[in-house]
Amino acid sequence: MFLPENIDLAHSEKYSLSIRLTPNGFSFYFQSSDDPNVFHFQKTDLSNKLSYSDNIKKLIFDLGFFTHSFKKTTVIIVSPNYTLVPRQLFEAKKSKEIMDFNFHDMSGIKLHDSSVNKDYSVVFNMDEEVHSFLSRHLINPEFKHHSAPLLNVFNTYTHHECRKQSFVCFHDGFVSVFCYFEDKLLSANTFHCDNKPDTTYYLASIWEKLSLDQTKDTLYLSGDIDSYLTVVNDLKILIKNVERINMEPKTTLTKEQLNSLPTDVIAALCV
Repeated sequence: MFLPENIDLAHSEKYSLSIRLTPNGFSFYFQSSDDPNVFHFQKTDLSNKLSYSDNIKKLIFDLGFFTHSFKKTTVIIVSPNYTLVPRQLFEAKKSKEIMDFNFHDMSGIKLHDSSVNKDYSVVFNMDEEVHSFLSRHLINPEFKHHSAPLLNVFNTYTHHECRKQSFVCFHDGFVSVFCYFEDKLLSANTFHCDNKPDTTYYLASIWEKLSLDQTKDTLYLSGDIDSYLTVVNDLKILIKNVERINMEPKTTLTKEQLNSLPTDVIAALCV
């Protein structure tokens, strides 16, 4: 496997490793909080000849280095199955109860991510076999949800506005949508966007239900925008103020990386 010259896995303790799991893909990246020039991202498609868990196991074994001792190891789950709980009401032991209440017959292990500023915990599910395997083969991994870094970055925008804002991120065949009134979160949702006309309709419905003003409030876009230009163009007809979100990661990224990396990855690098 090719790595940049400034990444030497013989000294893996200098780097943070993040593994990103989507329903159809596997990616990972290295970075260093001590050196902003250290960064490497790599994505791998999963084989349709293997089960999801067997794909993950094969990649971990084939690449070999994931079992090294890193400064920090994080596993990010990209999934529409999550719910936000106000921090003052959240109890970790009730994660399963919360997910079972919100999602009917949801399989997998129930986890929580409390890295969303100070206000919320994200409760989400993960394939139990994959969780067990990674817990055994990685050193002290932390399991996170893709929505957490997005919420952290989008929340910084809301302090500069006195109106409602909607943040839409296109990624991995999903759309993640977060709406705010000033710094108060109104809604958070991630849904499949296989059908683009349906995606436009769903986003317009969110604006209607939350009473966002199409002439005064702002829609911020991020992620794989080029693949959804028909949706974006339709939204620009409906909504007057449409902007691309601008993020400033602490890690040095090329223009190509800023345009191609998943938004949640860039958002995580802003911390």
